[in-house]
Amino acid sequence: MGSTKLGKYTVAYSNSKEYHILKKEIWGEDIYYFESKNPSPFIIDVGSHIGLSLLYFKSIFPNSAILSFEPNPYTFEILKKNVEGNNLKDIELKNIGVWKEDGKRILYIDSTANEWHSNSSLLPNSWTGNEETEGIEIQCERLSKYILSTVEMLKIDIEGIELTVVREIESKLPLVENITIEYHPTKENRLEDLLKILNRYFEIEIYTGGKILKKIPKNALLTIKGKKRVK
Repeated sequence: MGSTKLGKYTVAYSNSKEYHILKKEIWGEDIYYFESKNPSPFIIDVGSHIGLSLLYFKSIFPNSAILSFEPNPYTFEILKKNVEGNNLKDIELKNIGVWKEDGKRILYIDSTANEWHSNSSLLPNSWTGNEETEGIEIQCERLSKYILSTVEMLKIDIEGIELTVVREIESKLPLVENITIEYHPTKENRLEDLLKILNRYFEIEIYTGGKILKKIPKNALLTIKGKKRVK
């Protein structure tokens, strides 16, 4: 395990290349940036990995309250280290996954020596179908159970099951002010179906590499950002 400084934070990680890719996306491209009139926004972070997104949210909103989900038990230990080691407050960490129903499921994690755990997925061989993975049993719960009041930011990075989870929480989307979803193209995770739901509640912009897209490429990894529609 390595560690490095990121702004005022000290970050532990298991894979240096993975860390620098995520750092560029989250801190360099500001893919999770949002604005809020509430100085203490409530943020739900689904798929927190080692916590770079949590550190980012705390850097822009020090008084935010964050509910964090990370199902991979190996990654979760590093996540805890990064939260506790930086003395971050008002963050609740849950070592569970999200799904359309409560219960046990198989999480597929990197089975190579690389420990590239940001691709952990409920889909075998990751969302690309090309990774070498092994399955471990985890607990999953419905995300809708946790959306009970205004959520200033809902961030979802769940490696190919975005549509399933968004369908499960659709009735709660009126409570969400801002949403950011990492979209992973699969046959069952069609972008058109996902956007059809999101467009009912949000003004949508789609990004790749930190740049907004006017023409959406097919079968591309995308960042979908939504701001609540003003009625």
